[in-house]
Amino acid sequence: MKVTGKALILLLALSVLMLAVTGYAQEERKIKKADYKLQLADWQGRDAAANEKVVTLETEIATLKKDLDTTQGSVDATWSQIYTALGATASDVDAYRQNLNTVDGNIDGLAVLSPEDLFRRSEEVDALCAEIAKLKESKISNLTEMENKLAELDGKLAALKAKVPANIFDQYTVVEGDYLWKISKNEDIYGDPFQWIRIYNVNKDQIKDPDLIYKEQVFNIARGVARNEHLVAKGEFLYSIAGMAKVLGDPTKWTTLFEANKDIITDPNLIYPYQVLTVPKQ
Repeated sequence: MKVTGKALILLLALSVLMLAVTGYAQEERKIKKADYKLQLADWQGRDAAANEKVVTLETEIATLKKDLDTTQGSVDATWSQIYTALGATASDVDAYRQNLNTVDGNIDGLAVLSPEDLFRRSEEVDALCAEIAKLKESKISNLTEMENKLAELDGKLAALKAKVPANIFDQYTVVEGDYLWKISKNEDIYGDPFQWIRIYNVNKDQIKDPDLIYKEQVFNIARGVARNEHLVAKGEFLYSIAGMAKVLGDPTKWTTLFEANKDIITDPNLIYPYQVLTVPKQ
């Protein structure tokens, strides 16, 4: 086969090109290997630095744990001294805290009630007041946490007591032919004619004579007894009423009770069932 000049030149060119390509590939491999070594060295340096940092941090953590244990020991010792001064234990303090939280929940439960419902459950409000007063007698109440909680409860209880009405009333409009006995006998009023005196006591500002009332007068009909009042029951007299704990707690103070109710009691030896007596503040 005869090779022409042009073909020879082409073969030579191809050979040169192949040699150039081969050389470039070898050089590229050398560059990549060098880059890899550089990256490996960088990673190894970072790993060593990280390991060194880990060792440093572990040392710092160990030191902090030691300091924390020392601090906790100091805190425990301080609380131990506090408990000794209070004459209580940690369990006693936890129980006290739980009692405060229970009272708090009970106050919140009553606070959502209507004034009328609160009036009917005013004894529960009184019980909460007594319970808080008793909790304040404990030395545990001197702890800052408990002082703050008791102050919060005092505020809530004051708002609750302010919401309780002095009494709750319905109204009745007098019609022709009415008299107090008849009104009191009405089943929608008291269903008992003898309680007419309650109507008179509550409305004596507009009833000058219990035997004389007028058409279209509007009377308040008490549905309860105010906290500063006492509804006389059959067989009671001033001496026995004054001796009741919720009244004056001392039967010898019956004269105080008489003086406070002279507008409805003319003879201290003569009082009637269903009279509503005002209990003076002591």
